[in-house]
Amino acid sequence: MYKLDVLKINAAPSIAFRKNKRRPLHLALATLLIANSFPGLMAQADATSFERLSSLLAATPEGGWVKASTNFYSEAWPTGADAVQLSSVKFPGAVVRAWSSFAWDPAGGKLMLWGGGHANYAGNEMYVWDGATGEWGRGSLPSRLDANLLVVDALAPQSAHTYDNNIYLPVNDMFLTFGGAATPSGGNFQKTDGVNVSRAGPFLWDPRQADPSKVGGSTGSGWNTTNVAEGGNMWIDRQGHWTGTEPAYYVNGTTAYRTENGQDVVYVTADQNASGFPSLYRYTIGDVRNGGEDQWEKIGVSWNSVGGQSAGTIDDTHNLYIKTARVTGSYQSDLTIWDLDNANAANPDSNRDIGINLIREDGSDFVMTSSFGIDYDKATNQIFLWDGKGGEGAVWAATVITDEAGNVGSNRTWTVYEIDSSTLDHPHGNFATGVLGKWHYDETLGAFIALDELSNEGGGAWDAAVWLYKPIVAAVIPEPETYALFLAGLGLIGWVARRRAYIVASRQGR
Repeated sequence: MYKLDVLKINAAPSIAFRKNKRRPLHLALATLLIANSFPGLMAQADATSFERLSSLLAATPEGGWVKASTNFYSEAWPTGADAVQLSSVKFPGAVVRAWSSFAWDPAGGKLMLWGGGHANYAGNEMYVWDGATGEWGRGSLPSRLDANLLVVDALAPQSAHTYDNNIYLPVNDMFLTFGGAATPSGGNFQKTDGVNVSRAGPFLWDPRQADPSKVGGSTGSGWNTTNVAEGGNMWIDRQGHWTGTEPAYYVNGTTAYRTENGQDVVYVTADQNASGFPSLYRYTIGDVRNGGEDQWEKIGVSWNSVGGQSAGTIDDTHNLYIKTARVTGSYQSDLTIWDLDNANAANPDSNRDIGINLIREDGSDFVMTSSFGIDYDKATNQIFLWDGKGGEGAVWAATVITDEAGNVGSNRTWTVYEIDSSTLDHPHGNFATGVLGKWHYDETLGAFIALDELSNEGGGAWDAAVWLYKPIVAAVIPEPETYALFLAGLGLIGWVARRRAYIVASRQGR
């Protein structure tokens, strides 16, 4: 008998990148103007999903939220003989609640949700939310498990707590998961040949093979043995298809993506034995459908800040990896930053993290928690944080402060502003295990995609609503090295004393 983790659920199952050393204000404003005035020139998203989501955002005030989903998450759950048949770990709502993340495909306007894991949920089915219709659907049926709770055909991953470890790969058009705390061990993915157990993953899922009536692995590997579901062969195990050294564990891991030299590249932070000092890795994925191989490189270490459960993002304006940190003891940093210009696979110890302390607008200390999700908005040069606490829809934002060379300079204290929701409607929040990887910025839409906490609608259907958050973009303040010119031109020399004042200072009600 498996008990639930700390989480309790009472439910009846029914290019090469270089740092942009100077980004003048006129370029930032020009980019913003083009994106807002001529979305067709900037849009990479599917026209139907882009038009629907853009229409919702057009009717939403800046600093506000709009619900984008149109049906209940539980409507996509497998039922009957197709559902997971383990009495203690068969509630699909844990895919959202149990230390989870989603991947966002901006081109197709699709959200891919996969997880569960450890002792919370054993199902490894994929869920897909379609921005074109606003509807939750299912991408696959769950795999059957053997007596040791390993997938019977070893052709699909066990469910897992995914933390901030799910991500979409646009070049390959694949979903990628590193897992984290897998069923039943709470550790890495495993597979068996019937005798031996070995490490598996990372795993790719092919959205082109999605089918709600097929199991993700081979034919006959689903739960329903009386009406055998056809196998979709949707999963690809990348274990051994790489050079370099894979991280030891992915519990509390963070990820962020970008395309480099035409390839999918994922930056990953991973810890060993919960030391609190994760290392930074670069994982380059080859051309999967044509037999390409991958590469792992360790490129940095933690030294100046501590990390546990957290989330990460890439500031590709300044070539920085930014991760939420944990304040404890003598380690007072709220953010961990690695300068990717210094990434060093030959000597990763030489690339140490930079710790950043956050203060509130009134000068008081802001204390980072493990509940926050984080992502970077290039248009405003800000990181946006959301923890969903209190159900009030508030978001936090801070400008990325750099010196004239575009580096994180001597200013290691940044101001973070709380932005109250400008709409009455917003996510209800109160996440049991944190936002983590359920908060992603879409550059084409100029908005954030967020997945709300699981909720029971009137004691019947279970929902995990998809929301869009529209950041304030009315006034973009330039980077620090151009402040003097900007202020002189406006005749607002008094702003020098508030050099970190920026867009969110003009939020609703201020």
